Amino acid sequence: MIDGYLALLGLPRRGPSLDYLFELHRAQVERVPYSNLDIVLGNPVPIDPAASVARILAGRGGYCFHLNGAMSWLLRELGFAVSLHEGYVATASNPDAAEVNHLLLLVHDLGDHAWIFDVGLGDGLHEPMPLRIGVHKQGPFRYKLAHTGRRWRFTHDETGSFEYMEFESAGTTMDAFEEPHRRLSTADDSPFRKVLTAQIRGADRVSIVRGCTWLDIGAAGREERTLEEFEEWSSRLAALHLTGFEELWPRTREAHEAWLLTR
Repeated sequence: MIDGYLALLGLPRRGPSLDYLFELHRAQVERVPYSNLDIVLGNPVPIDPAASVARILAGRGGYCFHLNGAMSWLLRELGFAVSLHEGYVATASNPDAAEVNHLLLLVHDLGDHAWIFDVGLGDGLHEPMPLRIGVHKQGPFRYKLAHTGRRWRFTHDETGSFEYMEFESAGTTMDAFEEPHRRLSTADDSPFRKVLTAQIRGADRVSIVRGCTWLDIGAAGREERTLEEFEEWSSRLAALHLTGFEELWPRTREAHEAWLLTR
């Protein structure tokens, strides 16, 4: 599976280094989509890292528990020192960042500090970020990192889809994310079940399909357009490396029209 994963990322197999870590992160977010499409379909899938790798190789994408879970396996297989950390993305359904709803990775032993490796934030990082208090720029986006006691706080760029994400300083195991995954992928009030989203992160932009809307956010600003027809909607998903989700179009269009009535 290692060779298959690296082939998907377009990278050779090499030993651990900071340069290689950056290559792996960039390739993952550029080629493997952040996606909740199977959850919207009512098909939540396991987050066991081996199963997540198989899912990625099958072109299904996933959200943080799949994407960072798979990369934790790959990085360890390649010889990197990796720890898993519980995260709390502040959203409308989790405004106080009280419930675990995110998994991120720290990579160690590559210099004077650890590195945040997070390929599961959707419109978040394009490359690893040093675990260092301060402002960090990646392309046109500006992030902040602070320490609040036992947690770190990542503040997103002002164009981002959420305000901040906190994560625990102490590491944990994959078992800690089984219950959050069950809740987020099956609960009726989970935001992951309500609105389809698929995202790919480039060096200078993020491209998003959210429901029937196409978003492109980068140095040139924000482009947004409604996807009125199935052909355009499916071609935008294909541009994000997602195919085979045609059955989602009718319900996505119906939900969009219902939303228009509330405006």
